[in-house]
This record gives sequence, C-alpha cells and structure tokens, in this order.
Amino acid sequence: MNRPTSVRIIGIFALVSLLLSPMMTSAASFPSRPITLVLPVGAGGSHDLHARGITSIIADILGQPMIVKLVPGGAGMKGTGFVAKAKPDGYTVLFSHNGFDQLVPQTRKVPFNTMRDFKTIAKINHGQPMFISLTNRPWKTIKGFIAYAKKNPGKINWGHSGVWGAGHTPSMQLVKAAGIKVNFIPHKGGGPSLRALLSGQDDISIAFPTQARSHAKSGKLRALLVTGDKRLSKDPVFKNVPSAGELGFKSVSFQMDRIFMAPSKTPAGHLKTLRTAFEKLTKHKSFKRFMRSIGESVVFVKGADYDKTRVQRYKEFTALIKAMTGK
Repeated sequence: MNRPTSVRIIGIFALVSLLLSPMMTSAASFPSRPITLVLPVGAGGSHDLHARGITSIIADILGQPMIVKLVPGGAGMKGTGFVAKAKPDGYTVLFSHNGFDQLVPQTRKVPFNTMRDFKTIAKINHGQPMFISLTNRPWKTIKGFIAYAKKNPGKINWGHSGVWGAGHTPSMQLVKAAGIKVNFIPHKGGGPSLRALLSGQDDISIAFPTQARSHAKSGKLRALLVTGDKRLSKDPVFKNVPSAGELGFKSVSFQMDRIFMAPSKTPAGHLKTLRTAFEKLTKHKSFKRFMRSIGESVVFVKGADYDKTRVQRYKEFTALIKAMTGK
C-alpha cells in the first residue's frame, strides 16, 4: 500500500470515529440530566403515592433525579398527550395504566394513538379497585347499599377518577350488574375523588388499598367490595372485604395495571436503559420495603412482554365499551 492511500484510509477512519463519538458518548451517558415522570392524574391517588417512593429510589439506579409532573384532566388524556408530543429522547416518561393506554382513547377523539405512539418500559404491579363509602352512611354492606340505591333511584352521588378511568369502569360494571341508577360525579384523578368522598360530597366512590388504608383504619371509611374473583386475603385491613365474583357480580372484573411508558420513537439504547433500571428497581430492597409499607405487592412484567398483551387487551376493551354503551 502506498503512502498517500494509507494516509487517506487513516484519515477516513479518523473522520468516522470523530462523527460517531458524539453518538456513542450520548448513548453511553444517558441519562445525563433529570428525567420528567408525567402522571396523567391529580395528587393523592395511588399513582402519586407509588411515584413518591419510586422516584427517590430509581434516581440512585439511573444516576439522575426523576421529577414528578402532574398533568391531570381529560380522563388521563391530557397527560398522555403531553408525553406523546414530547421529544422522544427518554427524558419524558409516562406513569400510566391500562385504562388510559388501552380503553379511554377508544371512547373519545385524541390526537395520538397509544398503540402506535408508546412502548412499555415496565409494568410494576396491578391493583384491585375497592368500592368504598363513609361509615356514617345508612348501609354497612354492598348488598345494603344496592338495596338502598334501588329504593332511591338517581339519588346516590357516585364519585370516580374520570370517565372510563380505573374508577369509572368498574363502577359502571357494578351499576349495570346490580340494576341501579346513580349520579356519576367525575373528578380529576383518584386523589380528588377520595377527597370528595371524605368531605361528604359523594356517597360512594372507588379507590385502591393504598389510598383507603389509613381512613379505613381510623374508622371513617368502609370498604364494601373489591373487584375480581378473589379477596385481598393477604391485606391485614381489607382481607375480609368480599370480592365481586363471590357475590355473583362476575362482570365486575376491572384490574388496573400500573405501567411506565415512553414515546415509541425513543432511541433503542435509551429505552433499554430505562427498562433495565425499572427491572433493577423492582428487585431493590428499599423498593420492596416501600411497597410493603403502602400495602402493595410487586408484580413485575418486562416492557417488551407487556407490549405483546396490549393489542389483545385493546380488543377486549373494545368489546367492553360496546357491552356498556350498546354502541
């Protein structure tokens, strides 16, 4: 090889290395600044409570802070849209659930497609919603409540966290199954919904064990029913609350999957870093301790695995919407 040719080849390699080095550095250094975690709900709900512990622990894993940003409104669609429009660089992440991801977008016109525009980082657990009321109301059981509602059609204020959300959907399932008429009152998330019940504005509502625990222990709230077929048998406070299935309400089955998501065009390396970080989080002793402290379990599903179920779940919710609305 003559000298001019070898010099040119060396020069080309040097130029390629120079061009690639910023990209390699960028991939290797992600994240190099704080990550924004968007919650499409208001303060005080189960997502907010989870996020408090998660962000304090995962910051050590990622080496950068994770900052919570509450963007409530539109039954979760305002916050979801915020992340859908964000730069897909891994620095804006959505803490959502299967209702917001697979159900609500089918019930209204939104400028995004969750199936196309998001990929799952991880599912950390799921929750069974509970029907709750104040202990000073004239019923002590779900059967007593249904009997009261039938005698007083249209006079019950039933609060929930947003139309077609994790509170509204099982509430509609129960109202339909029980054959009662109520006034549904939407709120901007589980926190505002719980506060409306505690203030006496609403007669009945729905919440997750994390939210309702302290109020049930103090004697202010009474849990009437949990969704699904099984009781919360390992929960010291709610283990005796009957399940919908055992009382014959098989259709009251909604379960909320808590999922972290990123825009689908997020660089593969950044998405992998986030997925790895959340998998490490679910194995972290401090995280497990935190989850026990709020009465929640860890049910981890890898993002790629959860993405495989989303299309089927979407179809199932299509059928549910048709069954509930007749459309």
